[in-house]
Amino acid sequence: MTAHMTKPALTINRFIEGLRKHAANGNTPHMGILNIPPDLRLGAEDYQAISRDAFHYLPENTQIHRLENGMVACVRGGKWVEDDSGFVEHVRETLDEVIERQGLGTIPSNLWNRFKWPTDDERIGKLFGIPLSERTLGAPFERFNMSEMLRGAITTEAVFDSCRRQAILSFDDTRRYVVGHEIYCSLDYLRQNHLASFLLEGPGEIEILSRVLDEKVMEVTRSIASAILPDRLHLNMQVQTVLSDTFAEFIHQDDGALMRNMAIEFSMENAIANWWEFEDACEFLHSSGIQVGLDRITLPALEFLSPRKMNVDFIKVIWDQNIIGSRRTEVADRLREFANLFVESSLILTRCDSRTALRMGRSLGVEVFQGSYIDAMLGSYLHRVCTSKRRTTDKRCAVCQWAPREARKNGCGFHFRNGHRLSES
Repeated sequence: MTAHMTKPALTINRFIEGLRKHAANGNTPHMGILNIPPDLRLGAEDYQAISRDAFHYLPENTQIHRLENGMVACVRGGKWVEDDSGFVEHVRETLDEVIERQGLGTIPSNLWNRFKWPTDDERIGKLFGIPLSERTLGAPFERFNMSEMLRGAITTEAVFDSCRRQAILSFDDTRRYVVGHEIYCSLDYLRQNHLASFLLEGPGEIEILSRVLDEKVMEVTRSIASAILPDRLHLNMQVQTVLSDTFAEFIHQDDGALMRNMAIEFSMENAIANWWEFEDACEFLHSSGIQVGLDRITLPALEFLSPRKMNVDFIKVIWDQNIIGSRRTEVADRLREFANLFVESSLILTRCDSRTALRMGRSLGVEVFQGSYIDAMLGSYLHRVCTSKRRTTDKRCAVCQWAPREARKNGCGFHFRNGHRLSES
């Protein structure tokens, strides 16, 4: 709790925006606000003392915010039925010590105020001295729709700018060939470069952003499909997106061309958090003839997974250089077991950023790889195969490596489609 008090004071506008976002997600924040007059001149150590009291006397999961006007807001998402008299008593003791030390100021009669948002928006506005209620007499309260706001804020160009395409390469004793490509949007890049003005902090807000982003990636895929099909495309989606009408319309366009050339990947975190919906999504995708994969599986997580009970066509395990460390034998044996069970290119080692990852994976029986090192390997082939106009001294284009937006602009053909053999002996 003390860490909250060391952060910069929160502006009133940002605090109110946070309350509105909670309400937009279907939550009803309950809060108490300490009306601490600015003339008391509380220092950082005084706010820390209040924070320590809050930790002991307030309900669990209560967030503490120091506001720019000196007040302190204690907010929690659910109902607040616990007795708070002990907390208020300790705050008064702290303020008495401040007044004795400073020699000025008084404790206001309305020191502690309990509110519920958005029901008490007018009362909160009165305490802050600003108008907050936008409701007129007899008019319903209009909730803030974050989904619509993000749909308008995330342009197609922003998605293209944030999109990446990574090759999935299969290795055996005699040849190397392309299995397909994953198209994904870098969420961190999008947030830092195109959504920097949005305060997207809570898990509910990130989930809304992810679902809106899924829709935008579907739009991008639809626009470039004619240039890259019949390559097998891997799209990373949220479980909730796959069960939506938007996704159903997406896969049935162009007489189902995408269904015949597409695989859907779910992150392990998203699948576990929505397990029943995950199973329904797998059943729906399989009935449509679409392959299903489980992505973002860490090496330690293999210990807790049962490969024979996973209703997926392939899994993607994240390479971790720590496999070379103290637990190398146990983790390596588990990965080898999965590689033997998931045959025919159904175990993919991802985030392979070095030659070590490729060599180590192959020694453990893995045959399919994805990552920056794999894309770098394609560069030498691209230099020889690409027939478009040379753009720089080291490569001709970026179409086949990682930039989907280039497919719209430079007219270069897609050289490394599904099944393309890079070498054979």
